[in-house]
Amino acid sequence: MGFKFEKPPMYLWYALFVSQAGLLFSFDTGSIGPITVMDQFIKDFGHISPTLQGVIISTILLTAAISSLFAGHLADKISRTYTTSLGAGIFALGSVLQAIAGLGTTSVRAKLAVLLLGRSIAGIGEGFFLTSAQVYIIEIAPGHVRGRVTSVLFIAMTTSLCLGYFMCYGTARIQSTMAWRIPFLWQAAVASSLSFGSIFLPHSPRWLLHVNRRDEAMVVLEKMGMGTAAEREKQALLAIRENLATQEDNNRGIKSILSAFRSLKLVANKRNRWRASLGIFMMICQQTTGIDGVLYYAPVLFSQAGLSSQSASFLASGVTAILMVICTAISCTYADRWGRRPTLLYTGYGIVLSMFLIGGLYASPNANTTVGKWTIVAAIYLFVITFTIGWSMILRVYAVEIQSMETRATVNSLSHSANWVTNYIIALTTPVFLARSACGPYFFFGGCTAFALFIYILYMPETQGIGSLENMDKVFEITPLKKFGKTIKERVGRPGNGTGSVLPSEFEMQVC
Repeated sequence: MGFKFEKPPMYLWYALFVSQAGLLFSFDTGSIGPITVMDQFIKDFGHISPTLQGVIISTILLTAAISSLFAGHLADKISRTYTTSLGAGIFALGSVLQAIAGLGTTSVRAKLAVLLLGRSIAGIGEGFFLTSAQVYIIEIAPGHVRGRVTSVLFIAMTTSLCLGYFMCYGTARIQSTMAWRIPFLWQAAVASSLSFGSIFLPHSPRWLLHVNRRDEAMVVLEKMGMGTAAEREKQALLAIRENLATQEDNNRGIKSILSAFRSLKLVANKRNRWRASLGIFMMICQQTTGIDGVLYYAPVLFSQAGLSSQSASFLASGVTAILMVICTAISCTYADRWGRRPTLLYTGYGIVLSMFLIGGLYASPNANTTVGKWTIVAAIYLFVITFTIGWSMILRVYAVEIQSMETRATVNSLSHSANWVTNYIIALTTPVFLARSACGPYFFFGGCTAFALFIYILYMPETQGIGSLENMDKVFEITPLKKFGKTIKERVGRPGNGTGSVLPSEFEMQVC
């Protein structure tokens, strides 16, 4: 019997193309920190203080947070694909401005103004394309492989993060301003590709039903090649069609701003607010682990840990990125086998352990010993591994997939905005925080993660194995805390030894 090659379904190819959004997002994360410490960059822009470094790095996050507030509503109105195209085009413009900063002028102030303007514009585009791209991929993926299909976005993120570090490691050897301009030019090229190509992508079937274009939705489902999964998706989509169509009829003729307020009202109603609050909270807590503080300032952190040369710091940062690629691949392989809840909880314990270990070493004299320095480096790697396996991909998938169709894009934009605002604060303050206290940031990040774990234990139900996105309503009928209380109440009230005091079994006491 000969080997038979099975052609990948079209929805996977579409997901791979849209995953360029992840390339752009993480490439900037991986490259901007190394760029600001390049000798060629410092020669052009002068000595960079910790505060100025924080401003340069975090500017893109502030404007991304603002634009992402409108991304969900825009994605509902003009589609996920067109919003992605618009955002990528804006990002390309911002990247070009960053690449040409300093040309034709010797004024450091003028150079900084163009650089910051470019990062501000790029942030506006990032807020649009990243949120809409993630919703698009989740909505086109069949339920039984949603975790693995969505993982292509996160593989792109970690791969591009690695590429950002190593591209800067290579271009740093160029003895001209091209050393720091090339990464920005690469971003502009990828963003242009995403912007142009997204125009020709088929719309999300769920969005087509959302705007009452049922026939097109059925055609797209077949075009995406979901096979037997397509029929299951059809039934789920048809079940919600009438409700969505009615919503659209009610909105017809109402001004866009009023429709946006209606979306926020839907988020706040009793049926949706628990899921919306949990999704937003999770995206905030993803940043309070300190991950982007580590990624943006990896060269600084490794230098502080004892790797003094620029090459050694860059190389250590690149090893961090390689670890993230490997761990993302592991997470993607088992995304639909491991439970969402246990994966987030167990990796969360690893994050807390690594952060408290680093903080404790810096608070003691051992940080200055050879063993202490290498233990800190190992703990940074432990943090990166545990974060990437759990909180990098699975947390983002969970925060989006638990939302109802009517609020998914809106909540996703709100949660990304909250994520970027938190990221902005951390990116802006981390270098100043590190300059004043070597241990303080790590204790802070570890404490925030411990608090998040406590909330997850009480209020985060398991969603692994839920086929259709529309079935999430049943999952969120009762919180793990209420389920635990109900189990205790039923067990205590059950006839046993005559006292009604029989304790629940070990299995029943699991809050999962």
